Amino acid sequence: MRFNGRYIAAFAIFVIVGTFFLFGSVFNNRDNGRAAEDGQAPSRAPRVVYEIFQADEQPGFISLRGRTEAVREVSVRAETGGRVVEAPAPEGARVSEGDLLCRLEVDARQAALDQARADLRAAQQEYEGAVTLSDRGYRSQNSVAALEAARDGARARLEAAQQEMANIFIRAPFDGWFDSRDAEIGDFLSPGQSCGTVLELDPLLAVAQVAEREVGALEPGMAGRVRLITGEVEDGTIRRISHQADPATRTFRTEIAIPNPDGALRSGITAEIIIPLPPRPAHLVPTTVLALNDAGNIGVRIIDANDRVSFVEVEWLSDESGGSWVAGLPDPARVIVQGQDFVEDGAVVDSVTAQ
Repeated sequence: MRFNGRYIAAFAIFVIVGTFFLFGSVFNNRDNGRAAEDGQAPSRAPRVVYEIFQADEQPGFISLRGRTEAVREVSVRAETGGRVVEAPAPEGARVSEGDLLCRLEVDARQAALDQARADLRAAQQEYEGAVTLSDRGYRSQNSVAALEAARDGARARLEAAQQEMANIFIRAPFDGWFDSRDAEIGDFLSPGQSCGTVLELDPLLAVAQVAEREVGALEPGMAGRVRLITGEVEDGTIRRISHQADPATRTFRTEIAIPNPDGALRSGITAEIIIPLPPRPAHLVPTTVLALNDAGNIGVRIIDANDRVSFVEVEWLSDESGGSWVAGLPDPARVIVQGQDFVEDGAVVDSVTAQ
């Protein structure tokens, strides 16, 4: 019986391939068995290097950028109309409450005041005479009451005339600095127009916007240090923290009051504000291990006792030559120092300690 050469070649190829797979599986089983005897799992898990970091008490702080502001800024306005005839306070001068800033001309106000006084005297005499006649039975109670109302009306008109006369004197509403003049001698001021601006600079405020993640650590009365761009460094205390966030920035206005008795510190100066916080546990980790998650939050990848990776969001506190101080890690923390960029949250890894 003769066999076709093609069948013989196909049979030979089948035998060779089968032999290859048979011996390959044997050797693979042998290698897996040796790995099991050596205590190594036949795993394809990525290898990472980790280091154990212990927490230490680290004083924290919040750094803010802001500006100085006057505690009060008032545009002192006219309550009546008239031409300015006196402006004794120079711009930039220190003023006390009640000091004259602008005086308007008297005009017809003096005549109106004199008329109101005369009317009151006449009304008072008529009322007193009516009371005397009423006591004798010659005047009715109704006529006395009418004259009493007329007398009270005349008194009210006199008070209004006196107030109108007083309004020609535009005075400082509080102790401060007459920062700018808006009216000069000869100008006509209508009611509501400004004579000038008065600032109260003691205390001076350093104002900054605090992020919603940090505002919970602050409270009124806490100390703060303010460094002005002009070089001055002053200590102050938190005066107020707004209870409602700015809808556009989601930040909270925070005011630090700085003593400024001589007015040497000015309003509108750029300031750096440092607010110390109580010490808290923190880890000094290499700066290279800091990473960002998909939400853009800073954090560190660590592994647990089962070599499972987790991304832990941290709060950066400060930098120093040995790395970065961060808060929020467990204590102790097994931080991945090599290979952290190639593993994902929740992955199981093959870990070795740093040498």
